[in-house]
Amino acid sequence: MGWTNPMTFVTLTTGTIIQMNTYVRDNTNFLKDVIAPGTAGALTISAGAITITKSYHIITSEAGLTDDLTSIGTGTTGMGEGTIVVLMAATGHTITIKTTDNILTGADIVLDGEKQVALIDYNGDWYLLYTARDLTFTVNAFQYPAPGTDWTPELKGAGLAASLTTKKVWLPLNFLKIGDGIIGYKLVGDAVEAAALTLDCKLVRVHLADPLTTTDVAGGGIVQIAADGLFDSAATLTAVEIVATDKQYTLEILGTTGVGDTIVVMGAEVLIRRLA
Repeated sequence: MGWTNPMTFVTLTTGTIIQMNTYVRDNTNFLKDVIAPGTAGALTISAGAITITKSYHIITSEAGLTDDLTSIGTGTTGMGEGTIVVLMAATGHTITIKTTDNILTGADIVLDGEKQVALIDYNGDWYLLYTARDLTFTVNAFQYPAPGTDWTPELKGAGLAASLTTKKVWLPLNFLKIGDGIIGYKLVGDAVEAAALTLDCKLVRVHLADPLTTTDVAGGGIVQIAADGLFDSAATLTAVEIVATDKQYTLEILGTTGVGDTIVVMGAEVLIRRLA
């Protein structure tokens, strides 16, 4: 069902049933599909292409669970320049929107899970309005409660000397923006064990309250490190944590060393989802 340019009625003009259905019913339904589409329309990629019929679609791979989308067409009269479409991948599918043919997003965009992309048609080409991109930030600006006696700043990062018990250091996530979604992180460094060491890390949310309060974010703890060697330990949050006003986030690191043990934490690599 597409758009039909309405006829101009004049005084005493009588419309037929066909005219009323075409100009009122069909055009109203067209506008609803474009402006308030409700349930997403399902589309399956065919040879890299889809043909949209409304402004909200869920995309399925042509075969298997992964596919590339290289071209978008419009299959409804009236959907042309200025049309906006929101796309997301079907559950379990991964769709890569390629910057080829008539899709001009500047970089490939991967759709999976709940990630969406909004595109606008300009002269037959589709340009990016917004999407959520997964970005990895490195952080190493530690906060030391007792430098020199507990964790100590050094060129390689935060160092913990031998024979120290349950010592804390903090690593604030000071790059976050309101609306970011924290997905997880990796703690990176080196543990030299001669006796018995342990290293733990968790993501903590700090709330603006009276008094200030803290909450451990679900799924934000790494598996305890208790062996000699390099570590690159990951934690994936139980649910994406959305950054909001009056909330701050920090990684709380807790280390214990025995005789001859040392730990150096270089920093963390934090994976977030950000609208772009």
